[in-house]
Amino acid sequence: MKTSQKTAAVGHRRYALKLMTAIAVSAFGAIAVNAAYAQSTSSSILGKSPADSTITVHSDKGITRHGSPNSKGRYNLSALPPGTYEVSLQRDGKTLATVDGIPLFAGRASEVDFACDNDQCTGSFNH
Repeated sequence: MKTSQKTAAVGHRRYALKLMTAIAVSAFGAIAVNAAYAQSTSSSILGKSPADSTITVHSDKGITRHGSPNSKGRYNLSALPPGTYEVSLQRDGKTLATVDGIPLFAGRASEVDFACDNDQCTGSFNH
């Protein structure tokens, strides 16, 4: 084999090695990114409430979210960061019941149910 052919062969092997390394690094990066997305850093507060109400959550970090129950009286406020929350039941702009001190941990949901008998509403946190 001539010197120029040896040099070309070595160049092709180096190129192939660089290409395989780039592919391997890219594949590992994709695996690492997908693993990071698989771990949830948020959670939700869900439960039951009267169908004609609004649920409002306030966190100890200043986050406020509102939601409404579906026709079966179920609500789910998701994508909430961990913290301690106050959950309120409202109807016609009036707060009817509040449950304080609801802990929310990453990847876990907390359940707060509300029930109303006439205009007397109560809420409960289900551990």
